[in-house]
Amino acid sequence: MVVHRLLTAALQVEQGAEPAKTPAGNKDVEELAEHINNKNRAAQRAQNLSIGLFQCLFFKERDPEIDPRCVADGIIYAIRDNGVLVFIPEYGVKGPAYMRNKEGRVVSAGPDGTCVWQTGSVRRYTDHIITTSGSGSATFRLFDHITVRISVLSTNCHADTLNLEVISNKPHRSAAPQLPSSQGRSQLVQEVVRLAEEAQEKAVQRPKLPREEREFQQSKAPNLYSILEEIRELALMDLETASRVCATTA
Repeated sequence: MVVHRLLTAALQVEQGAEPAKTPAGNKDVEELAEHINNKNRAAQRAQNLSIGLFQCLFFKERDPEIDPRCVADGIIYAIRDNGVLVFIPEYGVKGPAYMRNKEGRVVSAGPDGTCVWQTGSVRRYTDHIITTSGSGSATFRLFDHITVRISVLSTNCHADTLNLEVISNKPHRSAAPQLPSSQGRSQLVQEVVRLAEEAQEKAVQRPKLPREEREFQQSKAPNLYSILEEIRELALMDLETASRVCATTA
């Protein structure tokens, strides 16, 4: 942007037009460009974090083992030492899919394409990666379509992240039509917003609790605490008064 404005100002000077302001010096221009770059990087980081948050919220309440929306078609767009980077057009998700886990097992593909974890080794090449196990070898190439399962990885120290697991080396055949990544991401955000609004409406419809319940989570209905309090009060009474109270309450 700064370069374009400097070029426009230079063209105006060549055409004989007087500049509206005194041209800034090199130091001022450098500081301005650095400020704009910092703001641009901060905006991009905020956008990426926001997208990641909505994606995690969308998949967090879903069981990846049984929910069909947690299984999608992915495209390999980069090769790494211990896995691949996958792009999922349906949700606009990008992330790593590991071919070797921390236990040293590798992804092994069966005759039908189903992938399981087995003991073996991984060999990386420029445009593909090969896993070798007791069941044979499986090759994953750049731009191959594979089937991945999406789940949310939660830890106490870091924010939730998406976990991509390869479950088949063949493309995923979904019953629903595939949407462009922009539309898929938009529907994902709309679904999360809808669920949040429903939860907020349910919270508003709940009966207003008294102060004791809001602050101490204690209800006025008979509970263990109230029973123990009654026993304590009876223990402080003399026998004659306690027998009268018990007879009255009975």
